[in-house]
Amino acid sequence: MYTRVNIVDAQFGADGGFDSSGGCSPVSSRSGTSESDGSGSSSNNADEFCPDPYPSGSDPRVDRAISNVLTESSACVLGDIDRHQQRMLALLPAFSSPAGAGARADALSRWLAGFDVGWVLDMDPSCPSKGGESLPRREVGRRVRAWAQALNTMERVFRLRHRELTLKQVEALGELAAASAGAMLKLAGAVAALGSSPSKLLAVLDVYDPVLEAFPILGRMFSWGPSHPVLTAAADTLAALVDAARSCGRDLRAFVRSHYPWRMPLGGEVHPCVGFWMGYFRCMLRNHIALCFVLGGGDDDAGSRGGDAPPLAAPGGLGLVAELISCLEAVLEEKSAALAFPGLRQVFMLNNTFAILRRAVRSDLRMFLPPGWVRAREERMEGYIKSYMDASWAPVVSRLDDAGGGKKPSAVIRRRTSRLSAFYTALENACSAQRCWKVHNPVLRGILRKAVSVTVVPAYRRYLEDHPEVEAAVGRTAEELEEQLSNLFEG
Repeated sequence: MYTRVNIVDAQFGADGGFDSSGGCSPVSSRSGTSESDGSGSSSNNADEFCPDPYPSGSDPRVDRAISNVLTESSACVLGDIDRHQQRMLALLPAFSSPAGAGARADALSRWLAGFDVGWVLDMDPSCPSKGGESLPRREVGRRVRAWAQALNTMERVFRLRHRELTLKQVEALGELAAASAGAMLKLAGAVAALGSSPSKLLAVLDVYDPVLEAFPILGRMFSWGPSHPVLTAAADTLAALVDAARSCGRDLRAFVRSHYPWRMPLGGEVHPCVGFWMGYFRCMLRNHIALCFVLGGGDDDAGSRGGDAPPLAAPGGLGLVAELISCLEAVLEEKSAALAFPGLRQVFMLNNTFAILRRAVRSDLRMFLPPGWVRAREERMEGYIKSYMDASWAPVVSRLDDAGGGKKPSAVIRRRTSRLSAFYTALENACSAQRCWKVHNPVLRGILRKAVSVTVVPAYRRYLEDHPEVEAAVGRTAEELEEQLSNLFEG
């Protein structure tokens, strides 16, 4: 009786895309609107701070544009490296043995400022208020991105030039590299010292990989032993980042339940938290290798994985994503109880389940979801449609139930006329309320309207055909009623 919901059929329109370019705080989206799933756009929507920079399709104009951008970008990077190498050569004398501490400090400050990260010198990881705790969330994200780019560029500058230098210059370069690396670790330590929050976990993952990759390269390049102060500090910082990430990971379920304001939308549309959290989960997977090792290697879940089993499917590893989506769905179900109008709760859950499903299947999240996950949500949506019909329209149609047997003809006519009036009243009440409800996706809206129409219109037409002695009200033909129902869910 009810139309099967196929997520593939409903995937068109604006795409709340995502990018893996970095960042750990929400910003505005390229796509802006979300006509297709109704989640809207918000400055707090994590799914909107990484729009897809490479549109799908085979338009040669798009390919040429991307190629031009990449070519210009590559030339710019090479130019930057050359400029930094020239600055490096000019600053190396300050790191030769006879140079004083003041000269070195000034040279290091100028060196870091050239990468726009001079502020790391003012950070004190042992004091969170100086390390970043007092910074707005977006500022932490901006600084992490600038820091990661600077560390990557520094490593390339050192690697590409140190073989061309004299032995004395290489020694000075090693001193500059050690001072730079030690200063850059301050940001990583400050991130680890932040208070537990969703954005902290993203920042930790963004910082973890660069430290893990860049510092061993510097150690090999300059022959630093395992006890070298920089490598020792890097190991301590990585341990602090792992502890911080695992602490945030343990708090994530509580964050899903409480981090976002739970004011319910009046029209049953998608709650803004869906866009925020589905985007957040995608941000987590941006650094999925770090996520795998950091969250999947703790003592909490070692036993459940059976020794050295890969954490991809483990509750503490990337399997955490599926668990967190289930947590989000459970919270939505709980909060939907506040929607008391018959059928509104089911429309709310239908909208939100569709938005979650669509964002999952159209992103890299789908690779980390168990088999049958999509079909289970489609069946759940079918159940919401059936429950919606039972709650909202079955009572309307029940007004047409004929119970006039055994009575005088005149009494039967009056009863049937009264029943028709009751049906009209119930119909008008339902339509009046549900015109204000919102189903953004046009395919989903069409499915819901059809479910209403095939339930109400045939029953009404059959009642009029079975009881010709009862006249339909003006403007109440079956066709006009069907037209009226086609205006539902417009918001």
